[in-house]
Amino acid sequence: MLEIGFGIADLARVRFAVSPLDHVLGGVAGPQHHCSRDSLHREDWWRRVRGHVPGRAAPFIDLVNASPLGVPLFLGGDAAAAGLSLTDELDAMLAVPEAEINEAMEFYGTGPRLPRIITELRDDGPHHLRRVADAAWVLFRSCLAPDWPEIQRALRADVSARTRTIAEAGLGTMLSQLHPDLTWHDEGVLRYVTPEWQLRYDLGGRGLQLRPNLFLSGVAVPLCDDRQPALLYPSGVHPARSADGLTALLGPARARALRAVAQGPCSTAELAVRLTVSAPTASAHATALREAGAITTERRGRHVRHGLTSFGHSLL
Repeated sequence: MLEIGFGIADLARVRFAVSPLDHVLGGVAGPQHHCSRDSLHREDWWRRVRGHVPGRAAPFIDLVNASPLGVPLFLGGDAAAAGLSLTDELDAMLAVPEAEINEAMEFYGTGPRLPRIITELRDDGPHHLRRVADAAWVLFRSCLAPDWPEIQRALRADVSARTRTIAEAGLGTMLSQLHPDLTWHDEGVLRYVTPEWQLRYDLGGRGLQLRPNLFLSGVAVPLCDDRQPALLYPSGVHPARSADGLTALLGPARARALRAVAQGPCSTAELAVRLTVSAPTASAHATALREAGAITTERRGRHVRHGLTSFGHSLL
């Protein structure tokens, strides 16, 4: 059991944040990690995207799954950066002191089956940590970015619902509702029932950051004395699941681009806005869909307009 002790100052510093890096990590965590083991949403997402995972993502995926006992705390980023962009979170990761990297690598011991990235981080932590950060970025852009706007909306809806609970029933009730294994006690203690912890941890005035996660089925509690503690919990709000198989056919990025064009004819710049991607990325999606016969592109002066073909309609 983990007991998290709250003081008066901590109660005033409980806040919510949404973290894309948490989802990159949770999305690729294998079944040895209990927090995401039974998450149907994580399994559904991974089934759709695993065929599109780039090789450059390997250092991050290997490090996440190097041990069933957990992941280095620095992979979760700094709580101060959560709620900002993935770039902010990765910058916080890259600012981790070399001593912390070395200490985290000691956790893995030795053995012939250790992933190569473990050895590389031991040899030159700061240099190879950038490879890990680059791998996380590539993984997000290739596999999670197409779904992120919908995921983000669901997470924000979860936060709004929790905030209403605080207003109507109090902070303790809200904390107890985050997960069945969490209970609030009026002496100022949040208890998490788990065989992996036998610990009392006092927040010491730093408060607690609550981060909803679509890919979790359990609770994760990254605790670090020099950062604000965080508690990751399964989101109670989920995006609508697609049953048309379009993502499995085209991949998540192309499927989302086709749905964006289906909203109405648009220029490349407008498509980029709909997808929240750069104009070159939107242009690449449009080219791929046009070559597949799913959309047409009509030039009007200096601009182009993309629209669905009958084949594109049939795919939807």
